[in-house]
Amino acid sequence: MFNSLRKLLRPTLRQQLEDGVREALRRYADRRTAPDLRVYVSTDLVPEGMSAGIFARDEADHLRRFAAQWAQDNGIARAGIRVEIVLLDTKREFAFVKPLGLVEEPQAQPDQFFARAGGERALVPEPPRAAPAPAPFAQPQAPFAAPQQGGGGRGALLEVVSSEVWRDPVRVDGELTVGRKPEPGVFALGDRYMSGRHARFRSGGGRLFVTDLDSKNRTFVNEQPIAPNQELEMRPGDTVRMGNTVLRLSRFD
Repeated sequence: MFNSLRKLLRPTLRQQLEDGVREALRRYADRRTAPDLRVYVSTDLVPEGMSAGIFARDEADHLRRFAAQWAQDNGIARAGIRVEIVLLDTKREFAFVKPLGLVEEPQAQPDQFFARAGGERALVPEPPRAAPAPAPFAQPQAPFAAPQQGGGGRGALLEVVSSEVWRDPVRVDGELTVGRKPEPGVFALGDRYMSGRHARFRSGGGRLFVTDLDSKNRTFVNEQPIAPNQELEMRPGDTVRMGNTVLRLSRFD
């Protein structure tokens, strides 16, 4: 009888994940910028009969809206906020939320924001980390980083909202192709979720246009995916997300 009552009063998985999202955002509240969030969930917690893909999509959509609302309510910039659900077939019931993109987490520290099925709270070691990005990712090579000139003046300045590697504003004078790593004609932002040639920016006369170059993970303007190979004009204050990198059009000069 007691166990049945305890099960009935147990928080749902969604409620537990919302708690994890709230704590992750609160952790970064003093920075006035919301981090991207990656949510790890054991496949054992996917409702019986539901497709794992549908579950991941629905939970990501819900948590993204939840995070955006919490950030808005607490006066935190939420441009480019992103939630990714990662399902792990571990045969162990757990779920936890990891903030990404603002600072490097200490290598030896497990993630602190999680929810175990049954409402219990315990530290769960995070999955193995990806190997550090190679040195060329940290700084673009000069021969490949220079933007192409000839845009008619009034270049555009894109400030960094979120990036695992890049910190400096990106200036567009004429045309600039951005991508994952240095190669001829590519400004490398070092984002492993970007394609080699991810997007092209074109500026001139106080206007800026962006084109997705049929990238694998798409290009998003104000969190709306844009059609491949079609130019879209950006306005000051608009954000563009490519992989885990989010830039905001700051000004023309």
